[in-house]
Amino acid sequence: MLGGYSQGAAVAGYVTSAVVPPAVPVQAVPAPMAPEVANHVAAVTLFGAPSAQFLGQYGAPPIAIGPLYQPKTLQLCADGDSICGDGNSPVAHGLYAVNGMVGQGANFAASRL
Repeated sequence: MLGGYSQGAAVAGYVTSAVVPPAVPVQAVPAPMAPEVANHVAAVTLFGAPSAQFLGQYGAPPIAIGPLYQPKTLQLCADGDSICGDGNSPVAHGLYAVNGMVGQGANFAASRL
């Protein structure tokens, strides 16, 4: 099981990518995991992963989950979250522990075991 919240979700997203995006220096993002690792990962749950628009403000590439991980990935973004979505509430980004999404992510991961 892989998972992360906010910046941790970005790291989990980058390491599940198939390749480092073109024109991005290899040292700028975490390296993708070797393809054979995917067979040992049952689920990937990302909470509040920064959107491409948000990452672009800081010169970071968008998160692109690789094909080996896409079918086993759940990405959760709270309503109004301005980091992972187009909301306007930075407060919403801090509510994952109390809005029921942690349970949703745990249920998803458990169902994949």
